[in-house]
Amino acid sequence: MVQNNKDSKPLIQPFKANAHLLKLLGDELIGDDRLAVFELVKNAYDANATSVDVTLNLSSDNPNIIIWDHAGFGMTQDDILNKWMEIGTNSKRSKNKVRTPAPLNRLPLGEKGVGRLAVHKLGKQLTINTRAKNSPEHQITIDWPKLIGEAQYIEDTRVSITPLDTPKYFVSETGTRIEISDLNNTHWTRGDLRRLKRLLTSLISPFKSVSDFDVKLEVPGRERDVADLLEAQDILDKALWTYDFIIDEDGQFSSTYAFNPPQTFKELASSSLEIKDEKLELLEPSKEEELAREELIRESLLLRPEDLKGIGPISGTFYIFMKSPAVLNAVGSPQLIKEYLKEQSGVRVYRDGIRVFNYGEGKDDWLGLNAGRINMPGQKIDTGMVIGGIDLNLEDSSGLNEKTNREGFDENDTYKRYRWIVASVVEDFHLKHRKDREALDMYLKGDVKDASPATTRFAESIEDIKKTIKKHKLEEEMSSKVAQIESDYHQMREVTLSSGIAGINLAVIFHEVERGVDDLNESIRQSDDYDTLLKRAEHLAELLEGFAPLLRRNEQKTFNIKALTQKIVKLNQHRFEHHNVAISCPINTDESDSFEVTAPYGLLQATLTNLIDNSIHWTNLKAEKEGSGFKPAIRIDSLPNWFKEGPALVVMDNGPGFSLTPEEAIQPFKTSRPGGMGVGLYYSDKVMETIGGRLQICSPEDLDLPEAYQGAAVVMIFS
Repeated sequence: MVQNNKDSKPLIQPFKANAHLLKLLGDELIGDDRLAVFELVKNAYDANATSVDVTLNLSSDNPNIIIWDHAGFGMTQDDILNKWMEIGTNSKRSKNKVRTPAPLNRLPLGEKGVGRLAVHKLGKQLTINTRAKNSPEHQITIDWPKLIGEAQYIEDTRVSITPLDTPKYFVSETGTRIEISDLNNTHWTRGDLRRLKRLLTSLISPFKSVSDFDVKLEVPGRERDVADLLEAQDILDKALWTYDFIIDEDGQFSSTYAFNPPQTFKELASSSLEIKDEKLELLEPSKEEELAREELIRESLLLRPEDLKGIGPISGTFYIFMKSPAVLNAVGSPQLIKEYLKEQSGVRVYRDGIRVFNYGEGKDDWLGLNAGRINMPGQKIDTGMVIGGIDLNLEDSSGLNEKTNREGFDENDTYKRYRWIVASVVEDFHLKHRKDREALDMYLKGDVKDASPATTRFAESIEDIKKTIKKHKLEEEMSSKVAQIESDYHQMREVTLSSGIAGINLAVIFHEVERGVDDLNESIRQSDDYDTLLKRAEHLAELLEGFAPLLRRNEQKTFNIKALTQKIVKLNQHRFEHHNVAISCPINTDESDSFEVTAPYGLLQATLTNLIDNSIHWTNLKAEKEGSGFKPAIRIDSLPNWFKEGPALVVMDNGPGFSLTPEEAIQPFKTSRPGGMGVGLYYSDKVMETIGGRLQICSPEDLDLPEAYQGAAVVMIFS
C-alpha cells in the first residue's frame, strides 16, 4: 500500500461562545450579591458620575434593585452597540485607558470588560435607561432566561434597545439608571444590609477625601436595619495609636506616629514621632520576594526606587486599637467599638481613593499580621486590631492588575514586592510603638500577679488543650505537637533548676511559653482554621528548641581563645567577602594577647557567631544609607586586663551603634531590627552567665577603642 504524504488542507475555524457563557461570567464569576452591587457602583465611578443612589426595594410587591448614577457620561447608541454590548471590550485598557475630562480627571478602575454582567448575579430582568450629552435617552431591556434560552451562541442573542422620544428619567442631566427585578435573592437579612452599607461606605477611602464621588444607600421599609451604624470617624477618634506614612516615587520614606492613651490613664503620657525623607529598612525577604526584585538590588536592606516599578508612590494610614476591657471601657462605647472592629477591621487597599476588593475584608490577612502576632503577641498587631488603608496612584500602579473575579491583585512579581514593602512599613510601626505598648501593658497589669506556681498554670493549660483537642476531634493533627511542647517545657524547667545553671532567670521565656499555650488553647476553642493552630503550636516548639543548646549539659573544656577566634573568622570569611566587610582580628596574628578559658566550646562559638551576625547586618545597613564612601568594618580583639573579673573578648564595628539602651538590648523580645525576634543578645547574655561571666554592651569611649570602630561594642567578660 502506498501512503500519500501530501498534507491535507487545514480547516480554519473560529471559536464559538455558547450563550450560557453570559450566565457563567455574570452569575458565577462575581462572588456574591454585595460584590455585584459594588461592581456596578465602580462602573458609575468610571462613567464620571458625581454621585450614585443605590436602592433596594425589598418590601414592595415587585422587589427590585436600582443603581442610578447622576451626571455620569451616559451612553449614546454607538456606545451601547460597540462598547456595552461587546463582552471583554478593551475600551478601558492600555492605550484606551485615558483620564476623564477636568475637573474630575479620573482613570477607569475597570479594565476587564465584564463588570456589566454583574447584573446577572442579582436578578433575571434588566432595564437600563441611559442618556449621554447631545443624545436622546435610550432604554435597554433584557430578560436573561429568555435571552440565553432562545440562542445557542452569544452572537445569536438579541437585545432590545429603544431611543426614547421623551426622556423618562434624564430630563436635564446625563447618566445611567439600572433597574434589576425578578431578583435571585429577596431575603436580605439585617446583617446582609448592614454589610452592604459598610461595603459601599468602604468604597471611598475614609482616610482620603474624595469629594467628587458620593454613594447613598436606601432600603425603603427597612431603614431601621441600617440606621444605627456608626460613622467611621466616630470610631477612628478612639484609636490608641495612629500611624501615617508616605513613600514617594524616589523611595523616600516619611512617617508620623502618635500614641494617645485614654485620658483616665493619667500615669501614661502621650507620645509622637515624625520622620521625613529617610530610607525604609525592609524585612528580610522570602525567596519569592527576593526574586521579585531586580537582580542588582536583591541584597539591598533598604527600599530602592527600582522596587517601586509598576507600583508607584504608596501612602497609608493605620488606626490601632486594643480590645482589652480595661482599655475599651476607658475610651468609651466598648461594645460599639468591638462590633465595628469585628466588621471593619483589617488593612484595605485604595487606588485613586477607590477601594480594591477584597483586601481587609472578613478573614483576609494579605500582610500576614495574624501569623506575626502568634510569634510575638505582646509586640505585634493583628487584623482585628487595625483599621487601615493603603493608597495607590492608579496611573503609576500599572503592574498591579486586578483579578477578573475582583478579589485582589494577580500575585505577580510586582504584587509580591508591593506586599513586602507594606509589610515592612507595618514592622516600622511595630518598632516605634514598642515602648508605649510596654508602658501600657505595665499600667494595665498594675500590681496584680498570678499567685499560682508557673508549673501549675502550665499543667492546667495543657490539660485544657488536650480536652479541647479531643472535643474538636483534632487528636491526629495536634496531639503530637502538644506532647512535644509539654515534654520540652518540663525538660527546660528541670535543667534550669539543676546545679549546672542554678540561679539563671529564664522566667521571661517561661512566661512567653505559658502565654503561647493559653493562646493556642483559645484558638482551638474558637475553632480557628488549621493553619493558624499549627502556626501557634510550631512557634511554641521553635521557642523551646531555640534555647535547647543553652539548657543541654554542655561539656566544659579548657582552650585558648585564639582557637575560637580563628575558627570563627574562617567559618565566616565568605560572608565577610560577600558583604564587603573588612575583618580584623589581632589575636589571630599575635598582635593582641590571647588567654585561656574553661567553658563549653559550642556555646561560646554560638555566642560569638551571634555577635558577628549582628555586626554584619548593622554595618551593611549603614553602608547602604551612607553610600560608596563607607566601608563596613568589624574587629574582634582581646582585653586581657581591662575588667577586674578577668580577661575579655570584644566585638566592635563601625555601624550605627545601639538605639536601645544596654539594659533593653539584652532583654528578650526587644529589638530595633525589622522582623527580628529579639532573643540573640539575651541568649548570649545567658550563655555568659552560665559559665560565671557576663556580657556587657559598652560605648566606644568606655573602652578607648580605635577611631575606626565607633559603632557597637559588645564584650564577653570571663572570670
